[in-house]
Amino acid sequence: MQAKKGLFKSSVSRKNMMAISGLFISFFLIIHLIGNLILIIPDGFFPIEFWGNVANVHDMYNAYSHFLVHFWPVSVIAWILYAFIIIHIVDAILITIQNRKSKGTAYVVKDRTSSKWYARNMGILGTILAGFIIIHMAQFWLKYKVLETEKDLYNLVVATFKVEWFVILYVISILAMGFHLIHGIESAHTSLGVYQKKVVRFVKVFALWFSVIMTILYAIIPIIIYFKDI
Repeated sequence: MQAKKGLFKSSVSRKNMMAISGLFISFFLIIHLIGNLILIIPDGFFPIEFWGNVANVHDMYNAYSHFLVHFWPVSVIAWILYAFIIIHIVDAILITIQNRKSKGTAYVVKDRTSSKWYARNMGILGTILAGFIIIHMAQFWLKYKVLETEKDLYNLVVATFKVEWFVILYVISILAMGFHLIHGIESAHTSLGVYQKKVVRFVKVFALWFSVIMTILYAIIPIIIYFKDI
């Protein structure tokens, strides 16, 4: 096997791009979460109007959403994110195909019992996430930003999270995201050449806690909205 086949053609290049795109997506999850947490802020938190005419969660979330859509630097970052999501998915498919073709070589993991179940099923978890991203973007991004058929994003989100099956789908997808993140963050650093024992141990601990925190905070949003009397 040739050491180099050009950018995006060798397995090393694909794994590096997959690591970079995955870490960028992980960083975006933090930003996205901060905005989504506005949805569960109690209205009592707004004793006075402190941002224009914002005096409640409804107005603040819509103001925040409007800012994201109309602030061009955010739009640039958003398109970079979309590109990285596509790259991440394509790389995952290509690497999976190559690994299957490379049975009996060094690419094959000999002892599968030593790896976690989520590490062995990253493809399944990734497929769940890919399907959820399509549904999620069609439900919110497409209607609000592209087609502009929905003007009030807060009401759209609340109405969606009042549907039981969507809340269940959302929570299941977030759980899949959490397990995907644990192994993804660890393997991303390995792909990028991080092998020092102390750093590797730190990355493993960070990956676990980051994934747990992201999972809990993302999952409680639709659950709270579903049971909240709005």
